[in-house]
Amino acid sequence: MPNLRSYSFMGGLLDSIDIALCLFDADDRTLVWNDCFLRFFPEHAGRVHRGEAYRENLRRFYDSRLDGEERRHLDRYVEEGIARHRAQSRPFVFTHLDRRLRVASLPTPEGLRIRIWQHLHEEPQQMRAGGWDVFPIDLLDHIADGAMVLDQNDRIIATNNEFRILYDVPEGHSVIGATLQDVVRDAWAKVDQPERWTDGFVQDSLHFAGAPFEVELPAGRWRRVIARRTASGIGYFTHSDITELKRQQAALERALAELSAIAATDVLTGLANRRGFEKAISAAWHACGVAGTPVAVIIIDLDHFKAINDRFGHAAGDECLRRIADAVRSSVTRADDLAARHGGEEFAILLPNATAEEALAIGQGIRRSVRVEPWAQVHPDLNRLTVSMGICAVKSACEVDIDLAMRHADEALYRAKKRGRDRIEIQRA
Repeated sequence: MPNLRSYSFMGGLLDSIDIALCLFDADDRTLVWNDCFLRFFPEHAGRVHRGEAYRENLRRFYDSRLDGEERRHLDRYVEEGIARHRAQSRPFVFTHLDRRLRVASLPTPEGLRIRIWQHLHEEPQQMRAGGWDVFPIDLLDHIADGAMVLDQNDRIIATNNEFRILYDVPEGHSVIGATLQDVVRDAWAKVDQPERWTDGFVQDSLHFAGAPFEVELPAGRWRRVIARRTASGIGYFTHSDITELKRQQAALERALAELSAIAATDVLTGLANRRGFEKAISAAWHACGVAGTPVAVIIIDLDHFKAINDRFGHAAGDECLRRIADAVRSSVTRADDLAARHGGEEFAILLPNATAEEALAIGQGIRRSVRVEPWAQVHPDLNRLTVSMGICAVKSACEVDIDLAMRHADEALYRAKKRGRDRIEIQRA
């Protein structure tokens, strides 16, 4: 567990020099913030709390700054904000409540993420030295990437030829006075898909100077945009073609997802393996803990499995495990439930939002399935096979941690074994 006192001390120190701080854990939950954070973002005062998801933090932030039609894009802004939060490695500048804020964010050695905001009281000297009036427009066409200049009202003042190529602007068509939203809308309108673009998202992204954002165009094409703004509001933007990069990223993500699924799956039974179960239970426990809802865990053990292997051989033992897995799998019908082979002849079932009675009903159903299974098909001399189960049913996941719940389920299974096997024992917590 990280030493939050040290970060709280740092936050107090930064208060003295008018710098805001907020610390988040590896799951993007709020841990520490200072007084300056609440001054810069008064919408959080009295509402931010330890353990709050950054998603809720962002939702308040955008709720305070969006009006009219832009509000329909709030969910999109929140998702993009989370992506910026997780990927940010360089500072960028944006305006909030008439403050120009520079925000920096980096991961900490403990796996947390710290964000700090600095109020820019005046424009850096190098940006104040010149202005739009002395900007050499002719240089735009010597820039390899697409280039665009916006006025204080986000209207296009100038572009280069590469920008026109990137956004399918027809020869002879002027974009001066238009917005970037207009240009993107026109590109989608040409393929009769005007609903695929989001004007509000583009509009808001223009105001995070230095933070790259991405724009999707027809035919699976993507552009990355980076902004710089002067104190007077003039914006200088570069646009690059990242279509191939996005395709490679998508292919890599698919490959990683397939590898992850393989790594989390038990080869013999096709159920999740222990690794997959532990990952799922961590996420489910957190979700149930936030919601204050119940959760149940069932651990199932095949009785006298060693004797089956010794008498009938490992091939027969493997077939028994596959059939038990089928019975376990067929009992799990809700989308959030998970059945896994926990190791050897042991299986586990995770039941988010399930009561003790619901878990018991599932366990009894599995026992019935095992009882009627035609085991003689596995071996003529195998007439009967039974399972023992331990259930831990937790009324509220926020009151009991995962390790304790798993110990309770193990203890219940041990009692079932000790009391004669082929039975279910329940531990409530």
